[in-house]
Amino acid sequence: MTSESDELRITSVKVDRKQGKLYSITIESIPEPLLVHEDIFISYRLMRGTGLTSSLVDEIKEENAKYMAYIKGIRYLAPKARSSQQLAQYLRRQEFQEQHIAIAISRLIEEGYIDDLAFAKLYVQSKLNRQGKGKLRIAQELKALGISNGDITQVLQTVDEEQEMEAAYEAAVKKLRSVRGDKLERSRKLLQFLLRRGYSGDICRKTMQRIEKERINSVEVDINGELLDN
Repeated sequence: MTSESDELRITSVKVDRKQGKLYSITIESIPEPLLVHEDIFISYRLMRGTGLTSSLVDEIKEENAKYMAYIKGIRYLAPKARSSQQLAQYLRRQEFQEQHIAIAISRLIEEGYIDDLAFAKLYVQSKLNRQGKGKLRIAQELKALGISNGDITQVLQTVDEEQEMEAAYEAAVKKLRSVRGDKLERSRKLLQFLLRRGYSGDICRKTMQRIEKERINSVEVDINGELLDN
């Protein structure tokens, strides 16, 4: 059994070619090699022949776990913005411990890699303008992504009724092309579609009225055109 004062020698150091900037450190009396990130390797000067106490080995393991969660977090966030909850769920899938996840997220927030409010603002504009979703549906989705009620309220207040009305109208017009049935059936299906998209009853009513008005005007234009042709 090794006492605290006994030094454990590093017997070999190898670069893990499969995982990039990772080093496999073999330490005497420890069965499994210690796999550490390059930055941890440099920070602790883990060269062959270096002596380590058992407490220092434990410290290196702990610091490496925190650092790896941080690095994995940066890589996950690189392609696009994500919420802190999304990142936490990802790191859990990578089998990091909760304390290391919390430390990594705290650091990433401090460094500006994670900003739930900024994420929510981008999310609202994307879902409203590109996918034609209403504020009620967007609020539900943001809640599921771990965004706080305060942040949800704040970002949705930036969407005025006119902007949401236009998004509802464009979504309805696009959907209408694929809706089949008589006039009553098409109206019912379209209304259900808008409600599922998360628009309020008032927005739905106004959108349906606008579509009906434009349909009537279109028919009148067609009739007048035919009369003029004759």
